[in-house]
Amino acid sequence: MVGAVLLAAAITLAPPAESATVFANRTAFAEPCTGTTNTFPDQLARQARSALAALGWEVGGAVGPGFTRRAAVSSAASAAFYVHSHGDLYWDAKSDARVGGFRADAGLCLGAPVLLPSEIAAVRRGVSPASLVFISSCHNGERASRLPGAFGIAQRKVQGANEPDSFYVSYVGTAWQGAALRFERAFWRALLDGLTAGAAFDRALLVTYDPDHLSPEWWGGYGHLPYAPSAQLPDLGGRRYV
Repeated sequence: MVGAVLLAAAITLAPPAESATVFANRTAFAEPCTGTTNTFPDQLARQARSALAALGWEVGGAVGPGFTRRAAVSSAASAAFYVHSHGDLYWDAKSDARVGGFRADAGLCLGAPVLLPSEIAAVRRGVSPASLVFISSCHNGERASRLPGAFGIAQRKVQGANEPDSFYVSYVGTAWQGAALRFERAFWRALLDGLTAGAAFDRALLVTYDPDHLSPEWWGGYGHLPYAPSAQLPDLGGRRYV
C-alpha cells in the first residue's frame, strides 16, 4: 500500500516535458563519511545544471540530503535527467535479476535508499523517451543495468537515418570522480559548442584520464541535439564553458 501511494504521488508530481533534473549525492562522499574533503558532487552537479539551462531546459533537482528517493522518483519523468551518485547492480525482486541503480543521498553515509529501473519505468509509463540521460555513477553503463530502457532509450547505437531523439551516457565498471569531472566538463562544453550528443561524447573521450579510472559508454541517437523542445535553438554566443 505504501509503495502504491508513493508511486501515485510520483505520477502526480511528474515534471513537464520541458524540464531537466539534476541530482547529486553529497553525503556519501563527504568528510564525515569518507574522512576526506570532497567537492566533486557539487562541481559535477554545477556543470550539468549550467549546461542544461544554457540548452534551454528548466532545471530542478537537489544536491545533498534533499536528493531523496521520493524526490528522484517524482522527477524520473523529466525529459533530461542527470544524477551523480554511487551506482551498482542491485537485486530487483520485480525483475528477478540484478539490475543497475543508484543511491539517493538522504543524508546517510550507508544504507541510503536505491532507485531501480523498474521504479523509473513505472513512473515513465506513457511518457515519451527521455531526450538526455546522464547517470554519473559506477556500473550503469553496462548492459545489465537496464536503466537506459527505463528511460525509454534502447541499448543500441544509431547513426544516420531514423535516429532516436535520445541519448544515454554512463560508465562501465568503477568510475573515479576526478576522471568523470574532466570527461563531463568536456562533454558539456562540446554540447554548448553546438555538437551533437554523439560528437560531444567523442570529443570528451579525447580528454586525458587513466582508462582504468573511467570507461564511458553511450546509447541512442548519435546525431541527437538535446535542446529543450519548447525553446528555439539557443544562441550561445560562441564557445561558452561550464
